[in-house]
Amino acid sequence: MGKGGKGAVSGLVIGISFVFYIIAFGLAIGAETRRSQGSIVTADPAGDLSCQYTASTATGLAVGALLFLLIAQLFIMILTRCLCCGSGYNPGAARTFAVVVFIFSWLFFIFSFAVLLAGASANQIRTKGFVNGTLTCEEVKKSIFAAGAALTFITMLLTELYYVLISKASSSAAGSYGGTNPSVGMATYA
Repeated sequence: MGKGGKGAVSGLVIGISFVFYIIAFGLAIGAETRRSQGSIVTADPAGDLSCQYTASTATGLAVGALLFLLIAQLFIMILTRCLCCGSGYNPGAARTFAVVVFIFSWLFFIFSFAVLLAGASANQIRTKGFVNGTLTCEEVKKSIFAAGAALTFITMLLTELYYVLISKASSSAAGSYGGTNPSVGMATYA
């Protein structure tokens, strides 16, 4: 799991996942600034109105954010064997908090993935409709990509914390049960 022996926290692992998360965060912020916006224009000399949308790269940026978010999350989960497939972890505070943080990191990952996916798909909608006789042009809500970026940042914090905690629980696992800790021999009293 790490470079300093079994269970040691690796700065390289944290650095690589941090870079992926920051790229996802930056792409989500970029999608917020590049989302398409509609305006009502006169379509023809007869005076018919239609919606005209600005060119948008927000969908591509949001999809890129989704991919980097997924890569970063899977990178940490594969290295830690997703908490359930690894060797035994030492019971204690580190393992307990690691399990709690693991659950919350996946919840925030799912939320951020869903928000970014909804924003990407909604940004592609180019519809027009009449509401009470007035033409309305559909647009992505102003803060949907910003919410996805914020959730991505929280996911990053939780996942990095999970990695540190599970590494700590893993590194002390060898010492507690049959490891190198000194113990009192009970064979002479048997």
